[in-house]
Amino acid sequence: MIKKIDTVLAGIIIGIIVPVIFYYFFIMPGIRQYRFLGNLYLQMVVKMLPVFLSRCIFPNALLFFILLWANKSNAAKGVLIITGIATAILMIISFIF
Repeated sequence: MIKKIDTVLAGIIIGIIVPVIFYYFFIMPGIRQYRFLGNLYLQMVVKMLPVFLSRCIFPNALLFFILLWANKSNAAKGVLIITGIATAILMIISFIF
């Protein structure tokens, strides 16, 4: 069972799940109150996306180092791939808006 976690695909999946859990518990409760505003809510989500991505890079980086210390280098590669993609998206959004 533990050997199955040390794959790049498992690292990618874990790297996607950790930010979603982070978002659900820490960021989503703060913006739920704006749902009734419709268009303003959509604009708020667009403005919150860079904040969300930047705050989710840290848990992925922490997860990356934990996987490296646990000698799960293939899973760490998957988390690093997702962290790199999130960072690239953050940079693109920052330049556009």
